[in-house]
Amino acid sequence: CGGYPEDVPAGGFVAIAGTGNCSVKAKAAKANEAGARGMIVVSPTNKTASLWAPGEAFGGAGLYVIGMPNVTGSGLLEHCQAGGCQDVRLRVEEYKPLGLFNDISQLLIVVLATSLIVAGAFFATADLRLGSPFAPQAQEVVEVDTWFPLMFCVTGSGMLVILFFLMRYLIYAIIFLFCIGGTSTMAELGHKCLRYRFPALQRRLCTLPLAGPVEITSLIAVPVAVCVTSAWLVWRNTTYGWFFQDIIGAAFLCFIQRTLRLPNMKLATLLLSLMFLFDIFWVFLSPLLFQRSVMVVVATGGGTGESVPMLLRIPAIGDPLGRDRMLGFGDVALPGLLVSFLRRHDIRSGRSGWSGYFLPSVVGYFVAMCVTLVALYLMQMGQPALLYLVPGTLGTTLVIAYCRGELSDVWEGRPCTNGADSRPCATQLCNYCPG
Repeated sequence: CGGYPEDVPAGGFVAIAGTGNCSVKAKAAKANEAGARGMIVVSPTNKTASLWAPGEAFGGAGLYVIGMPNVTGSGLLEHCQAGGCQDVRLRVEEYKPLGLFNDISQLLIVVLATSLIVAGAFFATADLRLGSPFAPQAQEVVEVDTWFPLMFCVTGSGMLVILFFLMRYLIYAIIFLFCIGGTSTMAELGHKCLRYRFPALQRRLCTLPLAGPVEITSLIAVPVAVCVTSAWLVWRNTTYGWFFQDIIGAAFLCFIQRTLRLPNMKLATLLLSLMFLFDIFWVFLSPLLFQRSVMVVVATGGGTGESVPMLLRIPAIGDPLGRDRMLGFGDVALPGLLVSFLRRHDIRSGRSGWSGYFLPSVVGYFVAMCVTLVALYLMQMGQPALLYLVPGTLGTTLVIAYCRGELSDVWEGRPCTNGADSRPCATQLCNYCPG
């Protein structure tokens, strides 16, 4: 923010400045007075800054100001301080954001979310497949009751408000719980898969007081899960963290659909309708009370420099200034519960493909995700994904059931017999059968 030396190059120069002390406008004005042709503002983080504007916007006629990530700017500054600035050549191009149809990252997040919906549904119906290693025992399944949707909505709202005001204190508690939950979930799924694929590894080695019997499979699955979680913890704020976060997230989401179960369409409609309103309020209407969108602030870490990890992330491909493409776990888990219910309903009704409800709901989810991206592109602001996903899944299912004359059966969770032979869940073929 101070003045420039008098022996600056007569032919003009490019100034390098950091952030802080004074505004970028004041820095640009000083650089312009000293005869600078441009100014580079080095960001305090390694994210590429989107600062790029003519100098008129910063008080310097003809002066261009651009942003540079810390790792690049610090290296450039060190090089110049060592006397090598005469050899530096910078090529600057105008930034053009990716369009709707050439953003590969957005397409990948849609494909990833839809794939996890399908995978979660197969985890959820593992008990209907004889010998499936992922079939839950009866005591592992939590069936949604009448009060669950309301309690979930109220509890979720309370947590959002708490995090909105106390994020700087709670963010590391969230990261800790994410690591513990991710490790246990991946270890559990890995343990069950190893027991099925390699029966010889089921041999018990010892019995621990709190953990119970310890098998060889656990000694393999737990260290692998710990390594994945540790890698995410170390690299969570780098360009590599998204990969490990998505692995943990995939395990979380499949485990949720395997454990939590909707008994009928009645409760599915109640849950998704409440969360539909929940999402709209906390994204669009909360600024009327809190001056900022509570959902957006919480999802982006509330200015702590950290991000809430309950997100699927895909890095921006071909977009140097673009942020990671993100989708909250709830936008997969909540429609996923409905899709899992429909998959179970189809199996118990002897349906498959377009004659059932599972495939249309998956297609509805995919189309709704695409509509969400269109809305995001047109409005250039965060979108409540459930605003589109609930009509795409729940709305599609209710319309199809009504047109087939099966709405009452689906509503109560009874197997449908119209147009197909009834094939209810048989206890001798299942590890766990409700009712």
